[in-house]
Amino acid sequence: MKILFICRGNVGRSQMAEAIFNNIMDGTVVSTSAGTMVFNKDGESRDGVNLANTKGAENIISSMAEIGVDAGENFRTQLTPEILDECDVAVVMAEPETIPDYLQKSDKMITWEVEDPKGMDLEATSEVRDQIESLVNDLLLDLNL
Repeated sequence: MKILFICRGNVGRSQMAEAIFNNIMDGTVVSTSAGTMVFNKDGESRDGVNLANTKGAENIISSMAEIGVDAGENFRTQLTPEILDECDVAVVMAEPETIPDYLQKSDKMITWEVEDPKGMDLEATSEVRDQIESLVNDLLLDLNL
């Protein structure tokens, strides 16, 4: 089984969910993540850039380090129909207006309401992380993993 976590920029929510899931599963089941809009404000693609080299990812990396997970080397990935085809479950935390039609029509899609931690301080980012960790644990139970 392959789980795909999706948010808008593939910097915060989906990266945290992927790292938490993979840390819990320890390689027995693997997740990946992607974003619906992986580019900077000038429209330049950020696909393949790691979080350590992503402006605004500092609190994401720090909040994950608080729970012993290194997310700095995680790479950002632009969502494509092919990536969606490769997964069994797609967990979406992106804003509805950023979700492409092919994802909206997919029977693989599960939606989580999680606030984007972009621009939040470390304490608030860690609260988002804790919410995601709880949702990941619920997902594991739902999937009998």
